[in-house]
Amino acid sequence: MKKYLVCSLLALFSYTASATDLEQYLRHTEQQIQGQIGVAIIDTQQHSQWNFNGSSHFPMMSAFKTLACANVLYDVQQHKLSLTNKIKVTKAGLINWNPITQNFVGGQMSLQSVCGAAMFMSDNYAANLVLEQIGGPQGLTEFLRTIGDKKTRLDHFEPKLNYVEKGALNDTTTPIAMMDTIKKLLTGNVLDSENKAQLQLWMTNNMVSDGLARAVLPAGWKIADRSGGGVNGSRTLTAMVWNEHQQPLFIGIFIANSKLKTLPELNRVVASISAKIFNKYNIVESH
Repeated sequence: MKKYLVCSLLALFSYTASATDLEQYLRHTEQQIQGQIGVAIIDTQQHSQWNFNGSSHFPMMSAFKTLACANVLYDVQQHKLSLTNKIKVTKAGLINWNPITQNFVGGQMSLQSVCGAAMFMSDNYAANLVLEQIGGPQGLTEFLRTIGDKKTRLDHFEPKLNYVEKGALNDTTTPIAMMDTIKKLLTGNVLDSENKAQLQLWMTNNMVSDGLARAVLPAGWKIADRSGGGVNGSRTLTAMVWNEHQQPLFIGIFIANSKLKTLPELNRVVASISAKIFNKYNIVESH
Protein backbone atom coordinates (compact mmCIF):
# COMPACT_ATOMS: atom_id res chain seq x y z
CA MET A 1 0.00 0.00 0.00
CA LYS A 2 2.84 2.37 0.92
CA LYS A 3 4.66 1.57 -2.33
CA TYR A 4 1.45 2.22 -4.32
CA LEU A 5 0.99 5.57 -2.57
CA VAL A 6 4.58 6.61 -3.35
CA CYS A 7 4.16 5.66 -7.03
CA SER A 8 0.88 7.56 -7.21
CA LEU A 9 2.48 10.65 -5.69
CA LEU A 10 5.41 10.44 -8.11
CA ALA A 11 3.02 10.11 -11.07
CA LEU A 12 1.01 13.09 -9.84
CA PHE A 13 4.16 15.16 -9.40
CA SER A 14 5.35 14.24 -12.89
CA TYR A 15 1.96 15.17 -14.42
CA THR A 16 1.83 18.46 -12.52
CA ALA A 17 5.37 19.33 -13.56
CA SER A 18 4.73 18.52 -17.22
CA ALA A 19 1.45 20.45 -17.15
CA THR A 20 3.27 23.43 -15.68
CA ASP A 21 5.98 23.15 -18.32
CA LEU A 22 3.38 23.08 -21.10
CA GLU A 23 1.54 26.08 -19.67
CA GLN A 24 4.78 28.05 -19.38
CA TYR A 25 5.68 27.11 -22.96
CA LEU A 26 2.29 28.29 -24.23
CA ARG A 27 2.52 31.58 -22.34
CA HIS A 28 6.00 32.16 -23.74
CA THR A 29 4.80 31.32 -27.26
CA GLU A 30 1.90 33.76 -26.92
CA GLN A 31 4.42 36.49 -26.17
CA GLN A 32 6.60 35.47 -29.09
CA ILE A 33 3.78 35.52 -31.65
CA GLN A 34 1.96 38.43 -29.98
CA GLY A 35 -1.34 36.57 -30.21
CA GLN A 36 -3.74 34.35 -28.32
CA ILE A 37 -3.38 30.59 -27.96
CA GLY A 38 -6.00 28.14 -26.76
CA VAL A 39 -5.53 24.42 -26.15
CA ALA A 40 -7.91 21.71 -25.01
CA ILE A 41 -6.89 18.08 -24.46
CA ILE A 42 -9.09 15.11 -23.60
CA ASP A 43 -7.19 11.95 -22.62
CA THR A 44 -9.62 9.04 -22.83
CA GLN A 45 -6.90 6.60 -21.71
CA GLN A 46 -6.43 8.31 -18.34
CA HIS A 47 -9.91 9.90 -18.24
CA SER A 48 -8.43 13.36 -17.77
CA GLN A 49 -8.74 16.79 -19.36
CA TRP A 50 -6.45 19.79 -19.59
CA ASN A 51 -6.81 23.20 -21.15
CA PHE A 52 -5.11 26.53 -21.65
CA ASN A 53 -7.50 29.42 -22.30
CA GLY A 54 -10.01 26.67 -22.96
CA SER A 55 -13.09 28.83 -22.39
CA SER A 56 -11.96 31.71 -24.62
CA HIS A 57 -13.48 32.15 -28.07
CA PHE A 58 -11.39 31.47 -31.18
CA PRO A 59 -12.21 31.48 -34.91
CA MET A 60 -13.13 28.04 -36.26
CA MET A 61 -12.23 28.67 -39.89
CA SER A 62 -12.15 25.37 -41.84
CA ALA A 63 -12.44 23.31 -38.66
CA PHE A 64 -16.21 23.78 -39.07
CA LYS A 65 -16.14 21.36 -42.03
CA THR A 66 -15.93 18.36 -39.68
CA LEU A 67 -19.04 19.58 -37.90
CA ALA A 68 -20.92 20.25 -41.13
CA CYS A 69 -20.19 16.81 -42.57
CA ALA A 70 -21.07 15.21 -39.22
CA ASN A 71 -24.38 17.05 -39.44
CA VAL A 72 -24.89 15.51 -42.90
CA LEU A 73 -24.22 12.04 -41.50
CA TYR A 74 -26.65 12.68 -38.66
CA ASP A 75 -29.33 13.74 -41.15
CA VAL A 76 -28.63 10.60 -43.17
CA GLN A 77 -29.32 8.59 -40.02
CA GLN A 78 -32.58 10.47 -39.62
CA HIS A 79 -33.47 9.68 -43.26
CA LYS A 80 -33.53 13.39 -44.11
CA LEU A 81 -30.64 13.11 -46.56
CA SER A 82 -28.86 10.46 -48.59
CA LEU A 83 -25.15 10.43 -49.44
CA THR A 84 -26.18 9.49 -52.99
CA ASN A 85 -28.13 12.74 -53.46
CA LYS A 86 -26.92 14.65 -56.52
CA ILE A 87 -25.90 18.30 -56.13
CA LYS A 88 -25.43 20.77 -58.99
CA VAL A 89 -22.03 22.45 -59.28
CA THR A 90 -22.17 25.87 -60.93
CA LYS A 91 -19.56 28.36 -62.05
CA ALA A 92 -21.25 31.01 -59.91
CA GLY A 93 -20.45 29.03 -56.77
CA LEU A 94 -16.69 29.00 -57.28
CA ILE A 95 -14.83 31.02 -54.66
CA ASN A 96 -11.26 31.25 -53.39
CA TRP A 97 -10.35 27.53 -53.07
CA ASN A 98 -12.08 24.94 -55.26
CA PRO A 99 -9.50 22.22 -56.06
CA ILE A 100 -12.14 19.50 -56.52
CA THR A 101 -15.41 21.25 -57.33
CA GLN A 102 -13.87 23.30 -60.16
CA ASN A 103 -13.60 20.06 -62.13
CA PHE A 104 -17.36 19.43 -61.92
CA VAL A 105 -18.70 22.82 -62.99
CA GLY A 106 -21.81 22.33 -65.11
CA GLY A 107 -22.32 18.84 -63.73
CA GLN A 108 -23.24 17.15 -60.48
CA MET A 109 -21.54 15.58 -57.47
CA SER A 110 -22.95 13.16 -54.94
CA LEU A 111 -23.33 14.45 -51.41
CA GLN A 112 -20.72 11.90 -50.33
CA SER A 113 -18.26 13.29 -52.89
CA VAL A 114 -19.01 16.86 -51.82
CA CYS A 115 -18.24 16.02 -48.19
CA GLY A 116 -15.14 14.17 -49.33
CA ALA A 117 -13.95 17.26 -51.21
CA ALA A 118 -14.57 19.45 -48.16
CA MET A 119 -12.82 17.06 -45.81
CA PHE A 120 -9.95 15.69 -47.93
CA MET A 121 -8.93 18.93 -49.66
CA SER A 122 -10.76 21.57 -47.62
CA ASP A 123 -12.60 22.65 -50.79
CA ASN A 124 -14.51 25.81 -49.84
CA TYR A 125 -17.20 25.63 -52.52
CA ALA A 126 -17.83 22.02 -51.47
CA ALA A 127 -18.18 23.19 -47.86
CA ASN A 128 -20.79 25.75 -48.94
CA LEU A 129 -22.69 23.05 -50.82
CA VAL A 130 -22.64 20.94 -47.65
CA LEU A 131 -23.99 23.86 -45.63
CA GLU A 132 -26.81 24.34 -48.12
CA GLN A 133 -27.94 20.76 -47.48
CA ILE A 134 -28.21 21.26 -43.70
CA GLY A 135 -29.92 24.64 -43.46
CA GLY A 136 -26.88 26.88 -43.78
CA PRO A 137 -24.76 28.21 -40.91
CA GLN A 138 -27.86 28.55 -38.73
CA GLY A 139 -28.79 24.92 -39.38
CA LEU A 140 -25.34 23.77 -38.30
CA THR A 141 -25.52 25.88 -35.13
CA GLU A 142 -28.93 24.40 -34.31
CA PHE A 143 -27.53 20.88 -34.78
CA LEU A 144 -24.70 21.66 -32.37
CA ARG A 145 -27.18 22.89 -29.78
CA THR A 146 -29.17 19.65 -30.05
CA ILE A 147 -26.05 17.60 -29.21
CA GLY A 148 -25.14 19.75 -26.23
CA ASP A 149 -22.62 22.25 -27.65
CA LYS A 150 -23.74 25.65 -26.34
CA LYS A 151 -20.69 27.64 -27.45
CA THR A 152 -19.80 26.78 -31.05
CA ARG A 153 -21.59 28.86 -33.68
CA LEU A 154 -21.38 29.41 -37.42
CA ASP A 155 -22.74 32.62 -38.87
CA HIS A 156 -21.47 32.81 -42.46
CA PHE A 157 -20.62 30.76 -45.53
CA GLU A 158 -17.12 30.48 -47.00
CA PRO A 159 -15.04 32.58 -47.27
CA LYS A 160 -16.63 35.22 -45.02
CA LEU A 161 -16.61 32.91 -41.97
CA ASN A 162 -12.81 33.26 -41.81
CA TYR A 163 -12.96 37.00 -41.13
CA VAL A 164 -13.46 37.14 -37.37
CA GLU A 165 -12.54 40.38 -35.66
CA LYS A 166 -10.72 40.23 -32.34
CA GLY A 167 -13.25 39.81 -29.54
CA ALA A 168 -16.13 38.88 -31.88
CA LEU A 169 -18.27 35.79 -31.30
CA ASN A 170 -19.41 35.10 -34.85
CA ASP A 171 -18.02 31.92 -36.41
CA THR A 172 -16.19 30.94 -33.22
CA THR A 173 -15.89 28.12 -30.73
CA THR A 174 -14.00 27.53 -27.52
CA PRO A 175 -11.27 24.88 -27.34
CA ILE A 176 -13.17 22.99 -24.63
CA ALA A 177 -16.49 23.08 -26.49
CA MET A 178 -14.97 22.07 -29.81
CA MET A 179 -13.03 19.12 -28.45
CA ASP A 180 -15.99 17.91 -26.39
CA THR A 181 -18.01 17.95 -29.61
CA ILE A 182 -15.32 16.24 -31.72
CA LYS A 183 -15.02 13.51 -29.08
CA LYS A 184 -18.80 13.12 -29.01
CA LEU A 185 -18.99 12.84 -32.80
CA LEU A 186 -16.13 10.35 -33.18
CA THR A 187 -16.66 8.15 -30.12
CA GLY A 188 -20.05 9.04 -28.63
CA ASN A 189 -23.65 8.17 -29.44
CA VAL A 190 -24.58 11.01 -31.79
CA LEU A 191 -23.61 8.96 -34.84
CA ASP A 192 -23.98 5.22 -35.28
CA SER A 193 -20.91 3.05 -35.81
CA GLU A 194 -21.07 3.22 -39.61
CA ASN A 195 -21.26 7.01 -39.68
CA LYS A 196 -18.58 7.44 -37.01
CA ALA A 197 -16.32 5.30 -39.18
CA GLN A 198 -17.13 7.48 -42.20
CA LEU A 199 -16.34 10.70 -40.32
CA GLN A 200 -13.08 9.23 -39.02
CA LEU A 201 -12.17 8.10 -42.54
CA TRP A 202 -12.69 11.62 -43.90
CA MET A 203 -10.48 13.06 -41.15
CA THR A 204 -7.79 10.38 -41.37
CA ASN A 205 -7.38 10.96 -45.11
CA ASN A 206 -7.15 14.74 -44.77
CA MET A 207 -4.54 15.99 -47.27
CA VAL A 208 -4.06 19.58 -46.13
CA SER A 209 -2.63 19.28 -42.60
CA ASP A 210 0.73 17.61 -43.19
CA GLY A 211 2.73 20.52 -41.77
CA LEU A 212 0.94 20.49 -38.42
CA ALA A 213 0.65 17.68 -35.84
CA ARG A 214 1.22 15.07 -38.55
CA ALA A 215 4.73 16.47 -39.08
CA VAL A 216 5.78 15.56 -35.53
CA LEU A 217 3.58 12.51 -34.84
CA PRO A 218 5.79 9.58 -33.78
CA ALA A 219 5.73 6.40 -35.86
CA GLY A 220 3.12 3.84 -34.89
CA TRP A 221 0.36 6.36 -34.19
CA LYS A 222 -2.73 7.27 -36.19
CA ILE A 223 -4.27 10.71 -36.53
CA ALA A 224 -7.64 12.01 -37.70
CA ASP A 225 -7.58 15.78 -37.99
CA ARG A 226 -8.91 18.97 -39.57
CA SER A 227 -7.21 22.32 -39.74
CA GLY A 228 -8.27 25.88 -40.46
CA GLY A 229 -6.49 29.04 -41.49
CA GLY A 230 -7.90 32.51 -41.88
CA VAL A 231 -6.87 36.09 -41.46
CA ASN A 232 -5.25 38.01 -38.59
CA GLY A 233 -2.56 35.39 -38.04
CA SER A 234 -5.03 32.68 -37.07
CA ARG A 235 -4.71 28.88 -37.27
CA THR A 236 -6.76 25.99 -35.91
CA LEU A 237 -6.16 22.27 -35.52
CA THR A 238 -8.52 19.65 -34.12
CA ALA A 239 -7.24 16.09 -33.93
CA MET A 240 -7.72 12.62 -32.53
CA VAL A 241 -4.53 10.59 -31.98
CA TRP A 242 -4.45 6.91 -31.04
CA ASN A 243 -2.83 3.53 -31.62
CA GLU A 244 -3.70 -0.11 -31.01
CA HIS A 245 -2.46 0.07 -27.41
CA GLN A 246 -3.84 3.45 -26.34
CA GLN A 247 -7.27 5.03 -26.36
CA PRO A 248 -7.72 8.30 -28.27
CA LEU A 249 -6.19 11.59 -27.20
CA PHE A 250 -8.21 14.55 -28.47
CA ILE A 251 -6.24 17.74 -29.11
CA GLY A 252 -7.45 21.19 -30.07
CA ILE A 253 -4.92 23.95 -30.81
CA PHE A 254 -6.16 27.46 -31.60
CA ILE A 255 -4.16 30.55 -32.54
CA ALA A 256 -5.71 33.96 -33.14
CA ASN A 257 -4.64 37.55 -33.79
CA SER A 258 -0.93 36.78 -34.00
CA LYS A 259 1.76 38.78 -35.77
CA LEU A 260 2.53 35.79 -38.02
CA LYS A 261 1.76 36.48 -41.66
CA THR A 262 2.13 33.15 -43.45
CA LEU A 263 0.75 29.63 -43.06
CA PRO A 264 4.24 28.05 -42.84
CA GLU A 265 5.03 30.28 -39.84
CA LEU A 266 1.75 29.35 -38.17
CA ASN A 267 2.22 25.69 -39.04
CA ARG A 268 5.58 25.61 -37.28
CA VAL A 269 4.01 26.99 -34.10
CA VAL A 270 1.18 24.43 -34.19
CA ALA A 271 3.64 21.61 -34.88
CA SER A 272 5.84 22.73 -31.98
CA ILE A 273 2.86 22.85 -29.60
CA SER A 274 1.78 19.41 -30.86
CA ALA A 275 5.24 18.00 -30.12
CA LYS A 276 5.09 19.37 -26.57
CA ILE A 277 1.66 17.78 -26.09
CA PHE A 278 2.83 14.43 -27.46
CA ASN A 279 5.76 14.49 -25.06
CA LYS A 280 3.51 15.35 -22.11
CA TYR A 281 1.13 12.47 -22.90
CA ASN A 282 3.90 9.96 -23.64
CA ILE A 283 3.04 9.65 -27.33
CA VAL A 284 6.37 8.29 -28.46
CA GLU A 285 7.51 6.07 -31.31
CA SER A 286 6.08 2.60 -30.80
CA HIS A 287 7.74 -0.59 -32.00
